Amino acid sequence: MSGVIDMGAHLTSRTRDPGAPPATTPPVTLLHARTAYDYEFIAARLHDQYLLHTSVAVSVFRTPLLAVPVGGRRRGGGMEAGPVGLALAIRDALLERDGFPGLRIRAIRSWDEPLHWVVEWGEHPPTHATDQERARFYGVRDRTRPSWPPPGAS
Repeated sequence: MSGVIDMGAHLTSRTRDPGAPPATTPPVTLLHARTAYDYEFIAARLHDQYLLHTSVAVSVFRTPLLAVPVGGRRRGGGMEAGPVGLALAIRDALLERDGFPGLRIRAIRSWDEPLHWVVEWGEHPPTHATDQERARFYGVRDRTRPSWPPPGAS
């Protein structure tokens, strides 16, 4: 089960003990896209390669992960964030960047996992889609292309 949570209502309804220390969120740093841990993995699958030029590595806890903007065939994007404070920090870091319209955070919960948050941008992802439709939405290369070298070649 997943759903969108209105963060304005969610955050204003929480109360904090005035004597408690302020909550800390790890810093989010934006780096050159090629420093992302998953750069090669995503670059090899991305249909519109020019999007890599405006992509950015989002570094939290010293592990930069690639955030790819929308454009071409890619209609939306997103990344796992974990706790809500981190999701808000990632969203805020991407706010001023071109190619990341409609930045939002969404809570995800399933029966076997605790609540966690994702940061999304662009159009809302399809909820009931085939793997091929979902891949097209995120701008992933068509898997039906023949591979090179052909299987069995040495």
